[in-house]
Amino acid sequence: MSPLPGLQSIAEEYGVVVVGGAFYEKAKERIFLNSPVIGSNGEVIGRQPKVHLFRFEKKIARPGNDYKIFPVGGFKIGVLVCYDVDFPEVSRILALGGADLLMCPSRIVRQGVEPWHQYVTIRSLENRIAVVAPNVYSPPLFTGQSVIVSLKEDPKMKISHPRMRVFKAQREGIIVEDIDLDLHARLRKERFADRRPETYVWN
Repeated sequence: MSPLPGLQSIAEEYGVVVVGGAFYEKAKERIFLNSPVIGSNGEVIGRQPKVHLFRFEKKIARPGNDYKIFPVGGFKIGVLVCYDVDFPEVSRILALGGADLLMCPSRIVRQGVEPWHQYVTIRSLENRIAVVAPNVYSPPLFTGQSVIVSLKEDPKMKISHPRMRVFKAQREGIIVEDIDLDLHARLRKERFADRRPETYVWN
């Protein structure tokens, strides 16, 4: 049974946007591992298929082939589905495409949480964008430790530092964080202005 109707009910009841993790869905006789984005009215805005399938997933699903940006409540989000965060091209494409915030719903085993936090932090730093990364909590294998990474700027030195909020309690829970999207947009504009894409080719 699909969890989608339950997620839609939550979105509508609380008037919030829900990025519904990821689960297998069938479309046009093909199975994809989709992350639905649900609006505050309970309607599905769209779906981001997982592009980089992990191990056994390749035997079940087809990979997605594109990256979508979803307008929600006056800003835009991109979705990195778990393993997609390991590939720097994904977050860069979404940031260049106009995403204000990245969501990274994940299913990371406890032994992989530390490197996962590093991936999320690096994606935030290199793209000057906040990343919200919830993780499955189902011990003993999945111990949660969801994280929100945003940036703070040293006003004197103009150096950006990651600010991590990790849910460390061994239970289900909620992290609440105020994120200054305008600050991140400015930092991103400044950083991207120094890009030299004409050099990003292999000769």
